[in-house]
Amino acid sequence: MKIKNSIQRKKIPKFYTLNFFIFVLFSFFLFFNFGFCTTVIVNSIDYKDILAAAVYAKHYDYNFLFALTPNQSVFMVKYYTLNKDEPIIYLEGKNTVLANMASLLKEANLKNLSLYKPENIQFWVADRLKSEEAFVVGSIYGQDGLAVSSYAALIGAPIFFYDPAQKDEFISYILLKNYSKITIYGTVNSYISQDFLSSIKNKEIIDKGSRYLNNLEIVKKFLAKKKTNQAIFVSGYSFEKSMIDKNFPILLVGRSIVPSYYIDFIKNNNITIGIVFSGDADIVDGTNYLKNQVQNLEFFVKFGEGYRGSSQPLPLAIIPLPSPFLQIDVLNLSYNVPLKVFDLKVKNLGDPLFLAAAISIEGVGSGQSSQIFLDKNKTTSFAIPLDASTAIVNNKIKSLSLTINYGEDSALMDNLEVLNIENVLVSNYVDNSTISLIGISYNSKTKEFVLAFDGEGWVEGTISFNINNRAIVLQIPLTQIKGITKIAIKYFLTEEEENYVSDLDSTYFFRYGSKNSILLKEKRGQNKIVVLNSSKAQQTQTFQNILSYIGFFILVVVALIIIFRLFFTKRNWWE
Repeated sequence: MKIKNSIQRKKIPKFYTLNFFIFVLFSFFLFFNFGFCTTVIVNSIDYKDILAAAVYAKHYDYNFLFALTPNQSVFMVKYYTLNKDEPIIYLEGKNTVLANMASLLKEANLKNLSLYKPENIQFWVADRLKSEEAFVVGSIYGQDGLAVSSYAALIGAPIFFYDPAQKDEFISYILLKNYSKITIYGTVNSYISQDFLSSIKNKEIIDKGSRYLNNLEIVKKFLAKKKTNQAIFVSGYSFEKSMIDKNFPILLVGRSIVPSYYIDFIKNNNITIGIVFSGDADIVDGTNYLKNQVQNLEFFVKFGEGYRGSSQPLPLAIIPLPSPFLQIDVLNLSYNVPLKVFDLKVKNLGDPLFLAAAISIEGVGSGQSSQIFLDKNKTTSFAIPLDASTAIVNNKIKSLSLTINYGEDSALMDNLEVLNIENVLVSNYVDNSTISLIGISYNSKTKEFVLAFDGEGWVEGTISFNINNRAIVLQIPLTQIKGITKIAIKYFLTEEEENYVSDLDSTYFFRYGSKNSILLKEKRGQNKIVVLNSSKAQQTQTFQNILSYIGFFILVVVALIIIFRLFFTKRNWWE
């Protein structure tokens, strides 16, 4: 009895009391932050709604869910509403996966359910993110939006998908938000409204002519904010909710090969862990190539996902993103004797692409074409230089190997076709076209580059230059040249950029020929850019005008003095 009383009277040490208090506080923290973690559910078939909402959810560390089918929607309602106290944010787009999903959530008797059916989910998200920055990407393809998404989630910046059909509403909203910085990302820069671009005071344009170079610019920004040795590797052609993570940057991977500068970047930034997703577009060869080039890089594959109430992990919910459709048709191949080139005729059956071809003949050698751009549904003939005269027998070349590389990105054409062709016919087609580039100017008022050509024939090609290490590649559209002909290419430059490119050497490359479908001749070289009507030029002109007026005034004064002196000299002489 005495022992029992002594135990009851024994005081609990302050150390244990303090630890117990800390444990209780930590338990409450876990309970409210993990036990009642907010879940964002998106009911929309529009990938733009899904990506925009994912950035919002990931920035605030919320669970994020979307469904591809009505059955998946029902499943989410069933297994993510078991705890009636958990907060649910439901976002419904204009085009839904399950029409009555909101009703099912209401019937679940959730204590903390918020239902939203905004006119525009992108705008709804932007109103709830506190960042002074924003991203503008194109709406045609999903790869640009995905490439910036993890960094956007890290800094809490909304992503706006520019759609030319809705540009008025889009531009009005963004300007109303008065962001301190807007980043224009990707090829959207080339077709976005010039009025909109000029109205943005503080903007950054990331458009280096390659989706991989653009991607690295975003990864650099991410690593400057948050250092990590892990990255998420994706194709850019599909989306799974775990791809957006504010702790890890997103790196795009091609189907088969990886640019050398990409490999150097991974090595220099000590990226040693890569996550890939089962069901993403085919990047197996690309990741294997990357692993062989970076010895300490390890890849882990995510195959499934566990759910409450299910003993088995379920397949990943992966939505395809709009991506370029690439397909070409080889129509004809012949050998042009006068020009000593192979004439390859192809048709583009899909979206705009870049392509190049090579020919190999046993006992003769091999030749490689220049890279060309081929627009949608267009047909062209281009040249593959190779002197194959010794291989001609009876107006034919017995056999050869043709290799064609093509892709939507000029820096990485990772689609490959290899054809073995027999009995290639020869051609004596004579091309009498003669075209030369006279000059390149930029008109500050009309915001366009103007190329002046002289000659006779058809021409198309590119001009390229760098602005502060940002590569600019502009397409010269297929145009008929008759005498001196000017071709205008719309492109927005800021006043600072205009001053930068003034007298800057640009590189030009163009193909030309007598017929618009047969462009077998090529020219390349450099030409200075002359900036017209710029503020700097106007200031210089004004200064020159002032000097002219001063000079004229001095001249008049001197003339008057001379006349005056002559007059009085004559008067004195008369007297």
